[in-house]
Amino acid sequence: SPNPLIASTTENLETTRRGCIVADEDGRTSRPGVFAGGDTVTGAATVILAMGAGRKAAAAIDKYLSL
Repeated sequence: SPNPLIASTTENLETTRRGCIVADEDGRTSRPGVFAGGDTVTGAATVILAMGAGRKAAAAIDKYLSL
């Protein structure tokens, strides 16, 4: 499971009961400008899924910063 320090030190960051960070398909979290992906969102999964989440989040971050 993700490090509980992240959720406990980041105000208004929505998490699941298991401590995973809640993020949409592009990695956006409940905090504006904060993105997450991979095991912190899904829990333990494959490297392939984490890489895919990272690519989607990178594109969303680029779009966010370009606004």
